[in-house]
Amino acid sequence: MPPKRGAPSTSASANKRARSKSPTDDPPQSSRWSAVSGSANADADYKTTWKNPDKSYSFVTICSPLRNEDDDDEEDEDKEDDDKKEAGEGCGRKNCVCLKPVNENPEHPWVISHAGYRKYVTQRIHLQLRDPDNFGMYTYNDHAAYGGLEVVENLLLDYDEATERGWKEQWAVCEGLGLFLLSPMSGIVTMADDGERVNEAFRLVGRMFLNMLAKLDEQDLVGDATEVRNLGTIMAVYIKIASDLRPYGILEHDDDEKGRKKFTPEHYDDAVLSYANHRGVTLQGPKDIDNLTAELNGDNVKLVKKGAKHPWSWKFALTKYTQRHGNRTIMTGKKKSTGIGGDALDITTWSSAQRKEASFNKKDPLGKREIDAIKQGLVFQLG
Repeated sequence: MPPKRGAPSTSASANKRARSKSPTDDPPQSSRWSAVSGSANADADYKTTWKNPDKSYSFVTICSPLRNEDDDDEEDEDKEDDDKKEAGEGCGRKNCVCLKPVNENPEHPWVISHAGYRKYVTQRIHLQLRDPDNFGMYTYNDHAAYGGLEVVENLLLDYDEATERGWKEQWAVCEGLGLFLLSPMSGIVTMADDGERVNEAFRLVGRMFLNMLAKLDEQDLVGDATEVRNLGTIMAVYIKIASDLRPYGILEHDDDEKGRKKFTPEHYDDAVLSYANHRGVTLQGPKDIDNLTAELNGDNVKLVKKGAKHPWSWKFALTKYTQRHGNRTIMTGKKKSTGIGGDALDITTWSSAQRKEASFNKKDPLGKREIDAIKQGLVFQLG
């Protein structure tokens, strides 16, 4: 079965529960997760970054995540390179700059925080756990697609819950989500048969990122010379995400709306460009960013006032989305889901009988060793 790597247990001793939390305490397991869950373990592993915020929120370089923009594409095709990147060893390309201090390559545009990179890598694990093909199972046609949507919803909830930890953790969520949506693996989300739900989810992604920019703007952190070292890159990433989605009928662009002045969530990238234009942010990273922004109306979208109580209606939209999609029965009829996100589509949360029924050979793809490891809090990764 797939290799596993250890993660600290999320359980706390009685002494730790009795006193105030400190940076070295393990955070409690989210109510989104099942009692036995590969997703819960991966999430707990990510949260170990909270114990060393100085390192976690410092910035490093990475090679371009857009493979067609590099000269060494041939080397990137090897799965071994992907495995190295998942393990945090770099991408394996010639002259790789992954996870190196920014001051070693100060002009390199692709920069990310340690926490943001870990957040991204964690989503690869979450996505793998929600694909029945990886377990030799068939459930229903769109399981993996809705599994990807479940991953996106969890990240939206991560951002909302990170409010209490401050803007740096929220920014790490934005970084991780941005890289995840930029990567080819996230394309499975667009294949879900409920197109309106997918569209609504991505409109919510746009509002989330604009809410982040509003929070940074309130603290005068939107600009080229601020503490947010990769602001121009991540803003460009979210512009590219919107552009990449439109050919699939998501956030679809209507050429007749050229010259629009009022904000609409389908065109959240207009507002991202407006922040860049009004606050002097240099957009960088994707090589086609100039072509992408030429199609937008960044000068016409009015920004929210600094200190606005509900910038970009993020919370209202999240509540509405949750009310509409939060109570559902998974199409197999085997699992019920309350609230958005969670781990109902994570195969490791299913009972052995459910996995056997969906398995091609009618055997549980998880043996006792794997199940015990998950119960112990180990991170379950596919080889």
